[in-house]
Amino acid sequence: MKYIGYQDEEMAEKWARKYLGIKSAPSVFRALSAVDDAGEFTCVILLTNFTKRNIDINIAATCQWTPKATIKMFNGLFKMVFDELKAVRTTALVAASNTDSQKFCEHLGFLKEGTMRKAYDDDEDMFIYGFLNNEYRKHDWCRS
Repeated sequence: MKYIGYQDEEMAEKWARKYLGIKSAPSVFRALSAVDDAGEFTCVILLTNFTKRNIDINIAATCQWTPKATIKMFNGLFKMVFDELKAVRTTALVAASNTDSQKFCEHLGFLKEGTMRKAYDDDEDMFIYGFLNNEYRKHDWCRS
């Protein structure tokens, strides 16, 4: 891995939007990215919709991760969200058909909180996942 961090955030945001099929760019965002040795993005986590209490995240990834790289990436994410930005929670929105992302969110410690019915253009449902600051403090991500 060449780097994991907040370099080239505008390029990372564009790459993630293209990968995720999101047309409009957020007006305010942070983009944590992982770049491989060839200089290609392998994962971008967009942080958007900042409020005093919540930050939304979108995750775009192209490959399987080693445990060490995964821990480094998500320590960086949760430290930014909970320690630097002082959010109470982070929210991930996942398409009902995207079972891999659902499993991944649950692996990270997110809890499924609800469903937004017919939230996507094709009438597909969207699942709402949340991860709270106090849950992070008890989780392995915080201790590693």
